[in-house]
Amino acid sequence: MFSPKVIMRVKPALNCDLMPLPRVESCMNDKTKSILITGAASGIGRETALKLAARGHKLALTSRRAGLLQSLAEECTEAGAAGVHVLPCDITLPRAAETMVNEAAEKMEGLDIVVHAAGVGLIRSAADTSDAEFSKVNNVNSRGTFLVAQAACKIFAGQKSGQFITIPGILGRATMKNAAAYIASKYAVTGMIKAMAQEFQRMGVRFTLLHFGGVDSPFWDDLGMPVQRDKMIPAGVAADYVLMAIDAPSHLVVNELVVQPEVHQMGL
Repeated sequence: MFSPKVIMRVKPALNCDLMPLPRVESCMNDKTKSILITGAASGIGRETALKLAARGHKLALTSRRAGLLQSLAEECTEAGAAGVHVLPCDITLPRAAETMVNEAAEKMEGLDIVVHAAGVGLIRSAADTSDAEFSKVNNVNSRGTFLVAQAACKIFAGQKSGQFITIPGILGRATMKNAAAYIASKYAVTGMIKAMAQEFQRMGVRFTLLHFGGVDSPFWDDLGMPVQRDKMIPAGVAADYVLMAIDAPSHLVVNELVVQPEVHQMGL
């Protein structure tokens, strides 16, 4: 049976006074939220979209795979979403991320939360990693995250509220052989988001880093690495932790969350 181990850091949001802790399940459901999900076509992004749709929220879904996004949008509509907007996008193209984020906010008539789940993988020894491969994985994972976060935080800062959740994974804080380029891109995300949290800490913006161990998703399909999917974190379970971060009372923020399969616990 799957049994994840969890390490979590929760801090008060600096722009709010401390209050008694309310029931978590009531925090997200009191009104409709406008939520942008990147990397929504598969994996954690897809599962998160379906769960948020069932809560009746407005969704903007983005990925490079337009066909998968359209079928997901139909499922989200059937699940009860208040509105679903499909915005195919390659966030690495010039100004594409900014345009996409602004369009999402316009179509949803606001932007409350961004769940940034887009990314690419690379498992290759340092000796065999080409300059082009290193550049690609960092362009998508670190530069892409920065561009989406930058655009979202301009909106959040202007309205004095908002939440940016991203998923550097366990390799955003731990190391593994044959993954130097990928780890470089994910460590960059961790450091970058922590720096942005300091920059926007008094502007009502909350940031969450989710350090998941291996998640059973299509991420692994083309990496050429043998994996035991039955030992991994189910994508739906990972999505539940995304929702947990969203559900934190408004005066608190889940800064960092570590969830690992039991066989890897504390292997940081």
